Amino acid sequence: MKRVTLFIAAFITLSCFAQVLHAEEFKKPLHFAQGKKSAIVSGDVVRGDRDVYLIRVHSGQVMSIDLSSLEDNAAFDLFEPGARGSRKEKDITGGSDITKWKGTLSKTGEYKIVVGGTRGNTSYKLQVAVQ
Repeated sequence: MKRVTLFIAAFITLSCFAQVLHAEEFKKPLHFAQGKKSAIVSGDVVRGDRDVYLIRVHSGQVMSIDLSSLEDNAAFDLFEPGARGSRKEKDITGGSDITKWKGTLSKTGEYKIVVGGTRGNTSYKLQVAVQ
């Protein structure tokens, strides 16, 4: 009986640990081609993971973001320079499950575009333009 209890306790502990290890963030700088004002990237996100794109911009510039996915199950958050980009922080779009946004940026620095799935795994296309 002790062995069974010990086995169950070990299984539960390892299962929880495996879930923590599974949640990952992919961070990648977002660069525009020479002379271009926009970029398009495609990616895949496994449930629970997030892709984080980093983009350096100046205050006063206008950024537009358009995110599309085959099953309409991708969304993004946008965080100002200095923000960690955690799920508990409020992003600057003012909404949830955002797929399109356009606005004038208030700070100079590295913004974070955090892409994740709203349900299950997702494949997406992210278009970002800055003027």
